[in-house]
Amino acid sequence: MNSGPESQTALLLCSRESDSVLALQAEVFRDSGHAVIAAASPDKIQEHIESTDFDILVLNHTISFADRKALARKMKSRNRSSGVLVLHHSGALGNPYVDLAVDSRTGVKAMLHAVQRVKAMLHARQHHVNGSEGKYVVVADLNRNYCYVTDPVCELLGYDRAMLLELRIDDIVAGSTSVADPLFQEFVAEGKQSGRITLRHRSGRLVPVKYQAVVEPDGCTIAHWQPLDANPAD
Repeated sequence: MNSGPESQTALLLCSRESDSVLALQAEVFRDSGHAVIAAASPDKIQEHIESTDFDILVLNHTISFADRKALARKMKSRNRSSGVLVLHHSGALGNPYVDLAVDSRTGVKAMLHAVQRVKAMLHARQHHVNGSEGKYVVVADLNRNYCYVTDPVCELLGYDRAMLLELRIDDIVAGSTSVADPLFQEFVAEGKQSGRITLRHRSGRLVPVKYQAVVEPDGCTIAHWQPLDANPAD
C-alpha cells in the first residue's frame, strides 16, 4: 500500500520515569526521522495528550497495564484517528484501544517496523473517515495484511483490534490461502469483487458473510461485510 508522500511522523513517547530507557528509545526514533516528544509519568503524559499535537502515542514497557489502558483510552476519546503503539510483548492483550504492540527487546528494527505499520494503519483509516460508510469495514494492503478494521469486525470475529491487525486475510478465511489467494488475485486484477465467503471466528466457529470489495488507486483494498449469521456472538 502506498501511504502517499513521506512526511515526518510526530510521536509522543511515554515512560513511567525519565531514565536511560526513555532516552535511548527517543534517540532511536529521532535517528529514523521521527519527531519525538518524550514524557515521563502519567500526569505529564495526560497533559501532552490534552495539549500537544502528535500522530502516534507510544507507551513503553515501564508503564503499568492499568495506566497503559487508561492513557490509550483517553487518546482515542480525544482523537480516534490517532495511533497507539505499545512497546511490550503482550501490550495489546485486554486493551482494545491499542493498535499494535511490539516487544522492544527484539531490537531497533522491530520497533521501527512497528511505527511504519501504525503509519500505514493511520493512512488506511482515512478511507473510512473520508466516506467509506458501513458497520463492518476492513482495509487491507496488497499483501493481504489487515491495516484497519471497524469495532464491529473485531466483535464479529472475537479479536482485540491489535490482535486482528496482526493477521492476514488468509488467517481468517475458512480454507486459508488455498481459498484466499486465487480470490484475491482475481479481485486485484478486476478492481472489485462481491460474493459470499466463510470466515473463522477466533474460537474456530464459522462466520459466513456477504461482501463487496474495491481496490483503491493507492493500493488499499476496502471490503464491506454483511454477516449472514443472525447471532454472531458465542
